[in-house]
Amino acid sequence: MNKLLPVAALLLLSAPATFAQKEFTNQIIWYSNTFSSDRLDGLVSMNDGTHYTAMERTDGGMEVSSYDYRTGAKTQTVLHGQDLVLPGTSTPLEVEDYEFAGDERKLMVRTDIEPLYRHSYYAYNYVYDRATRTVKPLTDPGKSKQRSATFSPDGSHAAFMRDNNLFTVDLEGMKETAITTDGEWNKVLNGAPDWVYEEEFEFTQGYEWSPDGKKILYLRSDESAVKEFDLTMYKDQLYPSTYSFKYPKVGETNSKVSLHVYDLATGNTSSVPLGTSETDLYLPRFGFTGNSTVWFMRMNRLQNEKLIYTSDVSSPQAAGQPKPIYKETSPTYIEVTNDLHFLKDGSFILTNEQDGWNHIVWNSADGGTQRILTPGNYDVVAVNGVDEKGKRVLFTASKLNPTQQEVWAVGLNGKGLVQLSPAGGVNDPDFSKGFKYFINTRSTANDPGSITLHDGRGKLVKVLKDNTRLRANLREYELQRKEFLTVAAGDGVVLNAWMIKPPGFDTTNKYPVFVTQYSGPNNNQVLDRWGGRNLMWHQLLAQKGYIVVCADPRGTGHRGRDFRHVTHGQLGKYETEDLIGVGKWLGALPYVDASRIGIQGWSYGGYMSSLCITKGADVFKTAIAVAPVTNWRYYDSIYTERYMGLPKDNATGYDDNSPINHVAALEGNYLLIHGLADDNVHFQNSAEMINALVKANKQFDLMVYPDRNHGIYGGTTRMQLFTKMTDYLLEKL
Repeated sequence: MNKLLPVAALLLLSAPATFAQKEFTNQIIWYSNTFSSDRLDGLVSMNDGTHYTAMERTDGGMEVSSYDYRTGAKTQTVLHGQDLVLPGTSTPLEVEDYEFAGDERKLMVRTDIEPLYRHSYYAYNYVYDRATRTVKPLTDPGKSKQRSATFSPDGSHAAFMRDNNLFTVDLEGMKETAITTDGEWNKVLNGAPDWVYEEEFEFTQGYEWSPDGKKILYLRSDESAVKEFDLTMYKDQLYPSTYSFKYPKVGETNSKVSLHVYDLATGNTSSVPLGTSETDLYLPRFGFTGNSTVWFMRMNRLQNEKLIYTSDVSSPQAAGQPKPIYKETSPTYIEVTNDLHFLKDGSFILTNEQDGWNHIVWNSADGGTQRILTPGNYDVVAVNGVDEKGKRVLFTASKLNPTQQEVWAVGLNGKGLVQLSPAGGVNDPDFSKGFKYFINTRSTANDPGSITLHDGRGKLVKVLKDNTRLRANLREYELQRKEFLTVAAGDGVVLNAWMIKPPGFDTTNKYPVFVTQYSGPNNNQVLDRWGGRNLMWHQLLAQKGYIVVCADPRGTGHRGRDFRHVTHGQLGKYETEDLIGVGKWLGALPYVDASRIGIQGWSYGGYMSSLCITKGADVFKTAIAVAPVTNWRYYDSIYTERYMGLPKDNATGYDDNSPINHVAALEGNYLLIHGLADDNVHFQNSAEMINALVKANKQFDLMVYPDRNHGIYGGTTRMQLFTKMTDYLLEKL
């Protein structure tokens, strides 16, 4: 960052004496845009690889404009908001998202987006013709909203999912055709994943187009045997209603999944053989390698075996047994990522941990030959693309430091490794088609950073966004530096951590400590990146006299396979030991009041803070647990079984590290917070924790949020929540 914006960074990191320090408040942090960072909305690279588009709000409404990668200058307005007026109406549609057809002559415009789960949503979709500047609905707007609407690669058709069925639309005559008809809520899904696939395998579109746009490969999920979970909704109702959805808990029945190919020309559908008669399996990734060849990833229930197959789907008769091209096994588990890329010659790359670190591996088309492209003691974070013309792979990695993330390129032969991003911080690139340019979002722990345009070799072309408004607002506050350090947590374990000290810090004083953490598998919180509103809340606590600390225990990422996988089968055990070790290390510092150390976390972090206030009752005085898992038996099948195995095979692993079974040790202050409409970590977790606390005659504090999901947000909710936590800490710590 200093290389790009030295003056701005200097002004931010050393508050000028001409400004009086302003006090942070939860209202200005959580109920205003004072601390919002710049961003590029709707960033899309165009086919020519020399232009990109983004959304921007103007007096005429939301518009889509194109920009030149070479200069960063605006070239034209692709979509005028005022053009989105349907016949017989006068008010333009509100653009909330968009995508181009393959030939870029049309745009899919999404409006009235309605969230479903964490990633998925319903919306009304409209087709905008750039030549005629006219818009028409993709399908009958009088019917239900759609999901996952996309254009075919050739731009002649579109597909979407509605009411659990998959449809196509011939865009020339806007004729709609049903691909499936057996879809039904809580029974069968066609073209979209079920809840647990969406949450844990992280995808929402359950179908893929063939490259020529003549076939569609889709996922069918029969969830009729999966048990339902009920959420009670209270808002604006005389009698509360119930929302029921399929949620497979650990050890319970999953959806039965299958893959099918639909031929647009013939209207025929054929099934893709999966190479096994076993039905209790996962299909977390799939797609086309060519017009008539599909590939799919198959995993066993324990997720310690990953197989990749290809299959000829040129005709129903050709669909024989699939061809295995990759097999990976592990004594623990295998993660599912988006790092698999097929090359034109049939070879492919992906990442695996076979040498102890997560690295990019090239595989021959038949899977018989493998070559590690990125050897070394560091973890690749993600593959951003394969530049076949340039014979290189673009990726991000924590090569220089586990707290940082850089952009790199390496040859397909494993040679010529080069760093493309500026030194330090966390970098997140978005490459153009053809890989001639990339837009990089970068920040550091003590600077909000910028969005910059680079050529394909990393040379800076232009600063697109530099957070000018945010920097001006921050200068009114005296931010305390986030300092990085290592902590000896005991038994030879050394952890990465950061610390924020109060203004006017004095080593002769004794300060209370607030520990914030998440601690979940392969997740990092100790990163050299801007912390947004959470950082501002930590600055608020520092202003009120607290030292704020975060540490990444064993099980977290960027430090190799063994550091990550040690927690397998016993989630919570080593993480708790490490965080208790951090608490003891802090308590031994001369400027820390060892009797006033608190801990807080959300979701997995709430699970950890619940374990720390019980197992570590002699170290932690106060704990706040937001939306915590309290017993892994209550959580979903895919996530839990990946890291814990099945309850019938690992009963002690489940029970020994459940905070419900350790409430008798509670001595300090415990605040339990949960949203009653949490579809992810159900309130059942907190309800059972409450029952255990009551049975043990332990006092605690409770805050619940009706109709709020796992994120607990909306309107003034976050402001109220963080005010509650702030006041609790001021009173109890």
